[in-house]
Amino acid sequence: MNAEINKEFVFSYLSGKTSALQKQMIDEWVKIPANEELFYKWLVEYEYQHPQYLTELPNAVARFQDFADKFDENPAFEFLVQEKSLPIKRLTWVWMVAASFVLGILMSGWIFKDSFLYQIHSTAFGETKSLYLSDSTKVTLNANSSLRVPRFGFGAKTREVLLTGEANFAVTHQPTNQKFVVKTGKGLEVVVLGTEFTVYSRQRGSKVVLNKGKVQLRYQEGQTQKQLMMKPGDLVTFDQSNHLNREVTKQPEKYAAWKDHRFVFDDTTLQEFAKIMDENYGIKVIIRDEALAKRTLVGSFQADNADELLNIVSEIFTIKITKIGDTVVLTDYQ
Repeated sequence: MNAEINKEFVFSYLSGKTSALQKQMIDEWVKIPANEELFYKWLVEYEYQHPQYLTELPNAVARFQDFADKFDENPAFEFLVQEKSLPIKRLTWVWMVAASFVLGILMSGWIFKDSFLYQIHSTAFGETKSLYLSDSTKVTLNANSSLRVPRFGFGAKTREVLLTGEANFAVTHQPTNQKFVVKTGKGLEVVVLGTEFTVYSRQRGSKVVLNKGKVQLRYQEGQTQKQLMMKPGDLVTFDQSNHLNREVTKQPEKYAAWKDHRFVFDDTTLQEFAKIMDENYGIKVIIRDEALAKRTLVGSFQADNADELLNIVSEIFTIKITKIGDTVVLTDYQ
């Protein structure tokens, strides 16, 4: 049954000319991941051939001008103005309506453009997700993260993706030596041929940890565009002003321990822990005692959800946890 579905069949479906049974066939067919990309490709082709809104500006202007002239001449519209001597105001009103209509069409096309051109993979708070891209690169997204991947030409014309949040990449080397580029919203780009690394890009800064292979970082510092070649074990961090700090870690894999729901703390303050809870689980942690906020966590802990992680911290420091919705207050027992 699926073999009968081709481009002409899908075009008929998009034109609303298929039967209920045929629509059901399409709905089942498109659920298969390989077919989903083909459907979007044909959808874009169909939209180009059958635009919903075909703009003919000269004709549209002429029609609006004609409408405006009739508006001025018709007494039935007289109640819309105070005086007969103000045709310009009436004409301005007409053009404002026209401009709003055209702007609405342009904006709707712009808003939905990304959904056609890119496939967006995302995770909710407390969720991690593993996926394989069409070039066989494995990506594991941490909680509250998203990855934008081109729907068309990926692996052939480009291997550029856009990351928001945190992800671990195991990039597959291509026979053509085509580079794989991870872009972030902070102007940081990670350029690789084939390697394994973790990228963190959130509001409070960026971080790249290289497990194996070699990657090149491209970043902006002030008005200067800079580059840095990383080696295995390198940990490069950027603060909010994009100032770089480079150090070496003997255990680069611990920075991707979240893939296995494991949290590794190395002299991590409770204040820093609060930020992690906010980024990964959407939970605001309040620590009113400054001395308590500076206490540090050390060790590796397994936790499948936010409650388990909070309970672990509570037992380690013997502190009280008070939950109010998505807010948690940490206090010492008095």
